[in-house]
Amino acid sequence: MTDVPLTLAIVSTVAPVVAGALPVIGGWIRDSGRDRRDEASRASANRERQEREQRTECVKLLRQARDFRVLVQNTCDARGAELVTYAKQVRQSAADITCQADEVGFMVFATETAASSLAAEAYLLSGTIADGKNRELGASLLSPDFTRFDRCLARFRAAAQAALGYDAAPAEVTDVSRLAELVADQPQR
Repeated sequence: MTDVPLTLAIVSTVAPVVAGALPVIGGWIRDSGRDRRDEASRASANRERQEREQRTECVKLLRQARDFRVLVQNTCDARGAELVTYAKQVRQSAADITCQADEVGFMVFATETAASSLAAEAYLLSGTIADGKNRELGASLLSPDFTRFDRCLARFRAAAQAALGYDAAPAEVTDVSRLAELVADQPQR
């Protein structure tokens, strides 16, 4: 009989502790699940931000390369003092492309080779334009051959699209020189 009051004393002492611990344990389990979801949400947001930054930098390099091509073409149409001004702009633009290609190469490693090739071609074109011998008579320059530059541009675009998870453009469209022909062949609406 003495066992019953001892058991009752033990149960009556332990029961409030267990009853008080249950909500705490339940809350801890709920909070740990919320923490995991929050962490997954933060990781997803960081990944999306990083992808957006990579895409922005790749698009910036493409834009700079296309602007460079137009600048070189405009330089070839210029004469006299205007030619010297354009030549300086061409050199600066080639330097900007090189810096941007380096940045893109570090951010999107899969595009490093294509970005460096594009920068190298821009540098070669700028060297042709900036050469003083080509400008000494003050006449307009002959337009350089953009074939290699256009191929490097198309290769970089395809590499960037592949690295960023986009579907690649059809093989016939990746060559920029073929693009104009394909567009011209399309029926007018």
